[in-house]
Amino acid sequence: MDDALRKAPIGVIETTPEGQVTAVNDAATAVIDLGRGDDIREHFPRSAAGTLRAAFDGGPSGERSFVEYYPEIDRWLAVDVRVGEDVVVYVRDRTEHRETERAVERLEQRLDRVQRINALVTDVLQRVIDADDRVDVGETVCERLGGTDLYRFAWVGEREFPAERLRTLAAAGSPTVLQDRIGESLSSETRLPEQVAVETGETQLVTPLAADDRVPRGVRRAAFGNGLQSSLVVPLAYQGSVYGVVSVYSADEAGFSQQERAALETLGSVAGFAIRAIRQEGMLAADTVTQVTLSVTDGTLPFTRAAREAGSELSLEGVVPRGEGAVVCYLRAGGAPDAIDDVLSDDDRVTDVRWVRSEGDSLVQATLVGESPVRVLINWGATVNTAEYAADSARLVAAAPPDGDVRRMVEAVDARVDGTELVSKTKTARRSASAESFRDALDDRLTDRQRAVLRTAYLSDYFTSPRGSTAEEVADTLDITGSTMLYHLRRAQRKLIEAFLSTDRKPATRDSDQ
Repeated sequence: MDDALRKAPIGVIETTPEGQVTAVNDAATAVIDLGRGDDIREHFPRSAAGTLRAAFDGGPSGERSFVEYYPEIDRWLAVDVRVGEDVVVYVRDRTEHRETERAVERLEQRLDRVQRINALVTDVLQRVIDADDRVDVGETVCERLGGTDLYRFAWVGEREFPAERLRTLAAAGSPTVLQDRIGESLSSETRLPEQVAVETGETQLVTPLAADDRVPRGVRRAAFGNGLQSSLVVPLAYQGSVYGVVSVYSADEAGFSQQERAALETLGSVAGFAIRAIRQEGMLAADTVTQVTLSVTDGTLPFTRAAREAGSELSLEGVVPRGEGAVVCYLRAGGAPDAIDDVLSDDDRVTDVRWVRSEGDSLVQATLVGESPVRVLINWGATVNTAEYAADSARLVAAAPPDGDVRRMVEAVDARVDGTELVSKTKTARRSASAESFRDALDDRLTDRQRAVLRTAYLSDYFTSPRGSTAEEVADTLDITGSTMLYHLRRAQRKLIEAFLSTDRKPATRDSDQ
């Protein structure tokens, strides 16, 4: 072997045609344990294919190149064999390069999976938004997720009150025996990961499924027998209220990446929103409204405690649902503001206490973040019309969703608040009014000046963003001062908003022009 080959950065082995090593450089011995006089067929590590040995079995002269894995040394080697009067074998360690290639392949596969999952979830989201009822929501989710090469099985459970159990709303996928085992577990006292997800409102990852003691033995055996190794349970929730779960099963023990989990949690949020929206849409479209009156004899409620300390009832004027299940309440208070403020400010279930008016006809704003009848009713899709809070009890009147089970809704309130009683349940025809009659009634409440200011501001694009006209420009158009314009505009806007939002629809007195 000449000096150039001896000092080459790659392994070089010279042999006879029969495979006896005649020369070997240092780069080769750093990878392979062989020396001069050794039989290369015996000392060169074995690969599964045995390609190198085939080169010494009397094959034709020429060149052969291959890359193989050699388990004896746990390396990938690139081998070039040149067969002539003598044989020269070139060896390069490609382990690091191969690991890089495999890492890239894994990343590409993961990216492809995430893209496919995102496309699948997007398709499900579009279909869920168009669903007609909660059963349709559950079936849509299951049909699109279960039985694909991404997920072998999926089921949606609906939350039941007051027992806080789940019942199967829909299921899809090949292992029907798994569905049977899940159904048996739901009817027992066993706490499945799905039940934990409902109670905590948090996603539950189960992997490896066969070894997780949280899962009943029958469910684990059925999953393992069908090649399922992991599952992800996502709550169907919106604004702090959990309506059920979607549980998907995978044949991959690694199961679910962070991106995959995020996509499925988005699906759970949108499905929860869809269930809530379906209830509210049904109420808006219904010809009749079910009005429910509840009595709650729980003196620990924040507003009943405030009424007791103030020595006067609190009357709920209106509510505004906020994110994460919080509800902003506006209450008319006739008692001492200081006493009410002290009680509400010290209660962990209440935040952001603020007095809109603290004298005369007092109005306090308070945000409910803890369990309360108002929050439960709103999360069930009901509309709270009025509520009166006395020293030790409360009386609430709400409009229930037309497809809702009033008994279950009342039980949901009672599960969180002591002493809940259904006082009355009546169906009333929904009052309807045409857009034209609404405009006529509102027009009759506006003064000529208010009407002129409101119309001029509207036509001048004062209400657009960015504004097409400033307040001064609108005032100049009407030949009045800016302060006068704003005064009449605010009065007109308040009447418009009252006409749209007022629960009692009492007409305001008509102002005289100023």
